[in-house]
Amino acid sequence: MQQKSDYSYALRKDNDALAYELQKLRDERARDQLEMDRLRDLNSFKERENAESDAQIKATDYDLYKLQERATELSKIADIKEFDLRRTSDAYEAAKIDLMKARDELARLHEE
Repeated sequence: MQQKSDYSYALRKDNDALAYELQKLRDERARDQLEMDRLRDLNSFKERENAESDAQIKATDYDLYKLQERATELSKIADIKEFDLRRTSDAYEAAKIDLMKARDELARLHEE
């Protein structure tokens, strides 16, 4: 009978040890699950953040494209205005030369 009692005690002891190990594994699994949930939430947050950044980059790219188009238009307008100014300046210089010639001619006519 003593042997049966020792055997029963050993089984209970093994059972308690296994129950303790099982509880430790369950606790570890629960911690792991919490960590996985936290990492999943963090990943979702980062995905949303990346999507927002992507949208901002696309909007900025579009704005940059529009500004480059506007800069090209303004450059063309500036070239046209510069050409017109050069032409006007040339015309002014030619008129000034003609005026000087006319004054010289008039002065010569008065002297004669």
